[in-house]
Amino acid sequence: MGYVRYYALTAREGEGAVLRIAIEQLAAKVAPLAGCEATELFEDAAQAGRFVFLERWTSAEAHQEGGKVLGKEAFAPLKAVLAAPPEAAALIPLG
Repeated sequence: MGYVRYYALTAREGEGAVLRIAIEQLAAKVAPLAGCEATELFEDAAQAGRFVFLERWTSAEAHQEGGKVLGKEAFAPLKAVLAAPPEAAALIPLG
């Protein structure tokens, strides 16, 4: 059974393009981690600068280990342009 984790992120006014780049850079770091099956990025058509970022994992353990490998510093570029803390869901089982 796989798992998905999503993050809803909103950029500060005028920082949507910068946030998109920061999320894409984070996705490039997450995608090759052991147990990561995919990442996806969506931009809200109704609200400029609002994004949903999905991570798909083989297991909860793989997600946890991936977070350890990345470290909190991987999220610093995102935090610099966020309007508010990201909304994040706990791991959601698929299947």
